[in-house]
Amino acid sequence: MLSILWWSLTLAAVYPAGAMVDAIPVILLHAPMLLYIGLPPLFFGFLLTVFPRWMGYPDMKPGAYAPAGGGYAIAALMSWTALLTGYGALLVSAFLGALLASLWGLAMLLQVALRERHDGKGPTWHAWSILAAFCVAIAGQVVLLHFLFSHDAASWFFANRIGLHLFLMPVFLTVCHRMIPFFAANAVQNYRPWRPFWALGGLWIGMILLASGELAAVPVLHGGGAALLAMLTGLMLWKWWPRGKAPGLLWVLVVGFAWVPVGYALVLLDNTAIELGRAPDHALTIGFAGSLIVAMVTRVTQGHSGRPLLLPVTGIIAFSGVQLAALTRIGAAVFEEQPEILVVSSAIMALALIPWTARNVLIYLRARLDGRAG
Repeated sequence: MLSILWWSLTLAAVYPAGAMVDAIPVILLHAPMLLYIGLPPLFFGFLLTVFPRWMGYPDMKPGAYAPAGGGYAIAALMSWTALLTGYGALLVSAFLGALLASLWGLAMLLQVALRERHDGKGPTWHAWSILAAFCVAIAGQVVLLHFLFSHDAASWFFANRIGLHLFLMPVFLTVCHRMIPFFAANAVQNYRPWRPFWALGGLWIGMILLASGELAAVPVLHGGGAALLAMLTGLMLWKWWPRGKAPGLLWVLVVGFAWVPVGYALVLLDNTAIELGRAPDHALTIGFAGSLIVAMVTRVTQGHSGRPLLLPVTGIIAFSGVQLAALTRIGAAVFEEQPEILVVSSAIMALALIPWTARNVLIYLRARLDGRAG
């Protein structure tokens, strides 16, 4: 929430300390902070919980997961302080701390996956898909640190594109491939789960083609990857769409996933015919990732606090706001990034998420309703 509010102020040209951190314009820090400080703790919080469960092992102890959570908390505090004070050393320290937390979390996840192989079980391909994405993220963070020291524009570009197409999207899509059919099968009568592993492999092929084509400036590869991903995720959406009565928590997952084929179709259009600027990126980040965050965090919050698996009013407001913010942000890109539309998009996102965030915080500060530990 603090990051979104900061970004809203930045777009409105209201800078509490200034428009620069060291010699870096703050506008260049939006994507790196999202990709390498904002979202990874969400990923690790989920994955350090489910990796052992996916593979049939006991839950991890605090000594395994606390360093990752603590490292990212410190990184977030340092990054916010850097934005408010303009101290470049704090910014570098924040991203370095995030890298160390990422290495620790990755080591803990890898330990579970290797234990599974040592015990002659598996492999759990969803786990290895996610591990591959986190390994690529390490490379992206190293390139980003090079940018912070050198101010090299190519390093900034590479770090952002690697982070989006080979880290954020693979993690989200892998989790969707495993969890959406599972959730739907438990919530919809006569639902037939569909999650073939060839689809997961196809996603990786598409993402590698897309990213390599963009980084190497080869439009055929870039467009081919986008086309493959648009078709494959469109097929997944059609297969996963509930054909019967479904709860709100499932609908927000499925509707949120619908942004993926839309986003990759926009990438293809931008590559071949129509210049769309940052519209494809924000269909995937605000539309897809934002929707999935609201959906999955709401589900986990309800379930792990002893509450019924229902979509609360604040969740409806948050999810609706994310959809409107995504549409508005895409509109801003189409209209050559008009500042007024950008501010409106960010403000919608912030206002829609504030009640949802406040409710979640109050729940986390209270005991579970069912009397269980937590």
